[in-house]
Amino acid sequence: MKKILLFFAVLIFTAGATFSEGTNTPDIYVKSVSISKIYNLKLGYRIVYMKANSQMQVFYIPNTWFETAAVTGSAPKAEILYGQESAYPYFSIFWVNGKFDHIRLYVKSDLNDPSWGENNPAWGNIDDKFKVDTLKLEF
Repeated sequence: MKKILLFFAVLIFTAGATFSEGTNTPDIYVKSVSISKIYNLKLGYRIVYMKANSQMQVFYIPNTWFETAAVTGSAPKAEILYGQESAYPYFSIFWVNGKFDHIRLYVKSDLNDPSWGENNPAWGNIDDKFKVDTLKLEF
């Protein structure tokens, strides 16, 4: 009888310890948005997407965000996946505990796809647009 009680006491203690560890999990939020146009530029990517009110919005992702942990010592802020799925192109942006964590781009592998654009001299000098540490997007 004592062995049974000891077994249940250990089981309850172990379950309680496991449950308390689970309460420290981060709060993760993900939003996926279609890409209207993507530009592969010398300093990174220029992404155009449509907000809920049908206005076009632009943001920039520097190439350095795609560097692996072997280079930077930390997880990359951006990932890019190429494919031909019908849902492509789109991006998923991840926030952890309310702060930007990383972005994942899902783009067409065919660079002749209409979703890929070319640099436009009318933009002028946009080099400073790639000097970003985080993303603050409007939807």
